[in-house]
Amino acid sequence: MKNIYILACLLCIGWGQVQGQVRQSTYNNIVWGAYFGDHKISSKWGIHTEYQWRRANWGMNWQQSLARVGVNYQIHPRVMLTFGYGLINTPSYGDMPISRLNNAGKAQWFPEHRIYQDAVITDKIGKLDMAHRFRLEQRHLGLFYDSENNRVAGKWRYTNRFRYRLRLAYPITEKLYAHAYDEIFISFGKDVGYNIFDQNRINIGMGYKFNKACKIEAGYFAQTVQKPRLTNGLEIFEYNQGFLVALFYNLDFTKKEKAKTP
Repeated sequence: MKNIYILACLLCIGWGQVQGQVRQSTYNNIVWGAYFGDHKISSKWGIHTEYQWRRANWGMNWQQSLARVGVNYQIHPRVMLTFGYGLINTPSYGDMPISRLNNAGKAQWFPEHRIYQDAVITDKIGKLDMAHRFRLEQRHLGLFYDSENNRVAGKWRYTNRFRYRLRLAYPITEKLYAHAYDEIFISFGKDVGYNIFDQNRINIGMGYKFNKACKIEAGYFAQTVQKPRLTNGLEIFEYNQGFLVALFYNLDFTKKEKAKTP
């Protein structure tokens, strides 16, 4: 566990260095809704399902639509591995959208196909629950335009990204708990260019457990995103703040199998 804490410190130092760069800033108010489900199909194997409904302008406009599925493998009581696929669609939003309006002034969506691999390591210090998530992503981005600024179908750019998230949760009552996490995103590979730092996310809030299978969380959410550089060489940083509400519902299909066993 010591090596994990050292890595977390190094990532925080790197994030501090990024904060010192000269930049052009833009701001958005966001509301994110999310569903997560990890469903056991055997003692070691499971299925991950997920959908995130991300909205800008206090929920009035789309920011992003994200759907994921994956296969979980419990390699150790405290270590779970996941291999999965995500379909992400992002429209034009904000003052400096990553996807352009076409020449007719119409907003456009750009798609992304994403393969990902997770390793989640859980730990406990007294009543404090800790979870370290390491994620690798292989991203196929469809962000290409013709002379009229219309999206060109069938053209893709490939990049890689590493993510590390530290999540903490502390019980207040039997059902109520406080939670917080910080996650940093680092891009790598030949097509990354200047955007080695991709983004950082912070979430602080409260959670409520209805039962062992279902819980809900809500709280403050902040996202910092680095976008492509302006022609004058300034870094573009997008600062998004708002709320995140997440529903977790985990099914255990092994219970049905156990019930059938004579």
